Amino acid sequence: MNKIFSIIFLLTAFLSNLKAQQTDKGKVPEMFQNPLRKGADPYITKHNGKYYTIFNEKGGFAVTESRYLTKFEKKEVVWTPPEGKWNSFNLWAPEIHHIDGKWYIYYAGSVHKGEPFYAQRAGVLESDSPFGPYADKGRLYTGDDPNQKKDNCWAIDMTVLEVSGKKYAIWSGWETLHDHHDVDQNLYIAEMKNPWTLGKRVLLSRPELDWEKGDHIVLQEGPQILKHNDDIFIIYSTRGSWTEHYKLGQLRLTRGKDPLSPLSWIKSSKPVFQGTSAVHGLGHASMTTSPDDSEYWIYYHSKAALDGGWDNREVYLQQFTFGKDGNPVFGIPSGRGEVKRPSGEVKVEFNQSP
Repeated sequence: MNKIFSIIFLLTAFLSNLKAQQTDKGKVPEMFQNPLRKGADPYITKHNGKYYTIFNEKGGFAVTESRYLTKFEKKEVVWTPPEGKWNSFNLWAPEIHHIDGKWYIYYAGSVHKGEPFYAQRAGVLESDSPFGPYADKGRLYTGDDPNQKKDNCWAIDMTVLEVSGKKYAIWSGWETLHDHHDVDQNLYIAEMKNPWTLGKRVLLSRPELDWEKGDHIVLQEGPQILKHNDDIFIIYSTRGSWTEHYKLGQLRLTRGKDPLSPLSWIKSSKPVFQGTSAVHGLGHASMTTSPDDSEYWIYYHSKAALDGGWDNREVYLQQFTFGKDGNPVFGIPSGRGEVKRPSGEVKVEFNQSP
């Protein structure tokens, strides 16, 4: 009889504990809301199971850290620009990269505030921690004469590609210097001698297709690296970032070919991700995987309203897949609304619940 009571007691305790766990799990939301936040040019990277993002805040750069794609757990302003220097103003599109055990922030800055935007140059900061302190490693040389360093050319949106143990910088730039900003923008690539020193630049891609044209200038900018299996892609933005027509194109590296050769890269014949009648000015995206690495997600911005220029943009997350041909399939932007959280997020949060 005592054995029966003991079994009943243990079974009751087990069921009660299971019910409590289910109740607790029900408190962990399984959905998130798009847009995630206000902002533009979102960049995200994953390192040792944590996500790091960076954006402009309080006149400088804020870095975030989190186990989740959909929310921040820690945020700090890690750097503000000096006064009276080449990088005091117009801080654009920062990215944070972990390279050879250190953290680097790549960004564009200017010696003067506001328009015309002809003085933008690429800079880099270095730290042992994503949260600083950061040492200013200065401007990167992005012109045609890296030995003499003459005529350092306009450059924005620098990112880093690693292939077969070598590192390359890719950015959006001008062919020559100008005293105004109504200038066509191309994508350039250069091998990195170290995180703050580049070799000779190579013109990688220019906007030539009809869907890349239509504004008073033609441009390619915001290059981002996407790797999947043995394939490497550059996902770039084209058309005017101030317009509803901003969209994404793609370059795909031919396997085994030299990344410094433009012929090694195959451009998509049409946009790979673009707006709809409800989503406007979609662009400047970065890509990563879910917490359990089973899903791919794109992190992008679009305009909050059809009118207006660069003001009032928002950041979104959306899952994507890959087709049989190996190319990413971004689909159609879903815009505002509830979305199921990336795979593994609920489990991580539930396991951390008290």
